[in-house]
Amino acid sequence: MRYCVLKRILLTLFLLLLLAACGEKPTAVPTPTVTAVPTLTLPPQPTAIPTTAPTPTPQKPALTAADQSLKDDGRLLIASVTVLEPAWVVIHAERDGQVEEVLGFTAVAPGTTPDVEVTIDPLAATDRLTAMLHVDAGTEGEFEFPGVDEPLRGDTAVISQSLAIIRDMQLPAITAADQDISEDGLVRIESVTLTNPGWVVIHADDQGAIGPILGFTFVGAGETADVVVHIPWRQGTPVLHAMLHEDNGRANRFDFPEDDLPVLVTGEPVVTSFQVTYPPDVLVLDQPVISGTVTVERVISNGPGWLVVYQDEGGSPGLIIGSAPLVDGLNEQVPVSVRESGVTPQLFIFLHEDTEPGAGFNFPAADPQMMYQGRIPNPFSFRTDPGNYLATRDQALAVDGEDTAVTVPLVVAETAVWVVIHTDNEGELGNIIGQTWVPAGINREVVVPIDAAQITPTLYAVLHVDAGTLQEFEPGGTDVPLQRNRAIIRSPFVISD
Repeated sequence: MRYCVLKRILLTLFLLLLLAACGEKPTAVPTPTVTAVPTLTLPPQPTAIPTTAPTPTPQKPALTAADQSLKDDGRLLIASVTVLEPAWVVIHAERDGQVEEVLGFTAVAPGTTPDVEVTIDPLAATDRLTAMLHVDAGTEGEFEFPGVDEPLRGDTAVISQSLAIIRDMQLPAITAADQDISEDGLVRIESVTLTNPGWVVIHADDQGAIGPILGFTFVGAGETADVVVHIPWRQGTPVLHAMLHEDNGRANRFDFPEDDLPVLVTGEPVVTSFQVTYPPDVLVLDQPVISGTVTVERVISNGPGWLVVYQDEGGSPGLIIGSAPLVDGLNEQVPVSVRESGVTPQLFIFLHEDTEPGAGFNFPAADPQMMYQGRIPNPFSFRTDPGNYLATRDQALAVDGEDTAVTVPLVVAETAVWVVIHTDNEGELGNIIGQTWVPAGINREVVVPIDAAQITPTLYAVLHVDAGTLQEFEPGGTDVPLQRNRAIIRSPFVISD
């Protein structure tokens, strides 16, 4: 508006000047009225009040971890870790709420780190794990625990998080059913699962514990059905243990116990136990009858039964002259009282059932001979006139302080004898370096102290008669070596390192 008013004023002045220049008397022009433009007044602005910047809250060590799955690669993910100095994230096994051995660890730098990865042996993982912070107090970057790299403590406690794992992987496993084992000695394992190639090993039972190894078979990685292992069945026990072993020594060579140790899952071996039955079997040594008794080394009985001794009658079993009860399964060193007047140079043994438990042997009214595969097995026989004999094995010296000894596994003697150790003299008997007295009968694991200073690589165990003063060794007099077929009864063995 102000602009329009100003424009009209200027135009009027221009016309007046033009008329004046032409000599004409100007016509009076009324003075325009100028309207005042109102002034805008801004409202008062508030005065800004300065603010103080907030003080940052100091960080504290912290760790968070969630339950998660565990695969074959063993990788775990810790969601977040905060530390003020270099530290370690450590995964511990957890059993019954208790933190146990270290399974894996990784270093973390100061500050907050998300998604910290720790790798563990997946087979060693327990169902729950504990993720824990440890200090790096020793050599930086070298995990020293047990040692200076102890768990990191917060205000009141160790900084840790328990987490559950879900196994998303194939675990080693083995299954076997109760079974009959025949004379071929084949044990059948239903299923084997291995993450790496390994061994199926059959162990005997030792009073409920894992006993000696009887046989083994190599198995590849993955799942394998119907694995067969051969064992010497006469050495078997009523319970067998099938265990998985690694193949971490020489490839395809069973190197236990130096290598090829049992496969462990959560620190325990992978093993299954099962019941077995065997053909009726008797192991009996030729032996003299001592005080009306013979001893049977080993009997496998399918069920409670009786071991029955028959005299010889023209090469066949005749009259019964003795019996002894048997328990189901393995029986060892069974003494049998026999009627001495009925003893013949050869005796026979049959196994009989026990059809009236708690009662005595009552054949033929009860307790018939045991059947196997629909027939009565052939009898087992032994001689009562074997003479004297012994058996040895190669061995290391047994050392107890200043005392040194060797062991003779078996001595069978008709009368009391001396078990004497001789050195080797170019294949002949050398010096006597030790002796032990044994009574008549079967003697097992006879320990003989010897003079270690005179040992030769090969030694001889020799039987000497005790013909002089009883239990007084008189080698230069009456206690001479025993002979059989004009040869000294001796058995060599080698001393190993």
